[in-house]
Amino acid sequence: MMDMWISFGEGFLLVFAINDHDSFEILKGKHDRVMKGKHGVKCPILLVGNKQDLDNERQVTMKEAKDLADQWNIEYIETSAKTNFNCKEAFEKLAGKIVEMKKKNGDDKPCCNIF
Repeated sequence: MMDMWISFGEGFLLVFAINDHDSFEILKGKHDRVMKGKHGVKCPILLVGNKQDLDNERQVTMKEAKDLADQWNIEYIETSAKTNFNCKEAFEKLAGKIVEMKKKNGDDKPCCNIF
């Protein structure tokens, strides 16, 4: 099912919990899966560190997350679903990147599907 979602997806939020390093490590495989599903075609992706409200329990440093985002050439943002910090902004950033990609490819085409 995930492969189908990737196939039809036009943008992706890769979300991990800043207080759970394992959730951060798992994202590397998810990113690879998205890239494989998109056949290497660049799609809008945003790296999201959630649970910013638990900064005192942080297991993933801001630098570590930003370094990974830089490696993937994507943007990094921190959010808190609990306090609603940056949640709307994360979706707006991703939507903006999708719209930008669609304009670049022509309004009638999906931004990153290959058929």
